[in-house]
Amino acid sequence: MTTILRHPRPGFTWDWWAVDARGFLVQFSDGPAPAHLLAHVDRVDAAAAWAEENCSAWFDDGPPPLHTFNCNGELPTYLRSGVPESPLRLSDAPAAIADVAVLAELHWAVGDTWTVHLDEGWV
Repeated sequence: MTTILRHPRPGFTWDWWAVDARGFLVQFSDGPAPAHLLAHVDRVDAAAAWAEENCSAWFDDGPPPLHTFNCNGELPTYLRSGVPESPLRLSDAPAAIADVAVLAELHWAVGDTWTVHLDEGWV
């Protein structure tokens, strides 16, 4: 079954979170998300605003505390942008983020993966 992916505002930055198969928090930026997540776009936007204010290290150039991936266009391909020394588990994530991350569960663990092709069975 093919996963339908969409971006709520093409051309604009949009951050969203998922939990991988091992329970780690994963942040995705600038690309499409599973279409079902768009039904919760206001919740995801509120979580992103909360994270920018309360977890600014997640958006800095330094080592991130969680797995981070960026997309450079509308392709469903994300490239790793940060490798955490000690990845943040969903169970340890702030509630504002954990509540939206559970809406997008990945079928595999990101581990040391450098490229995530969302349209190849990841969600």
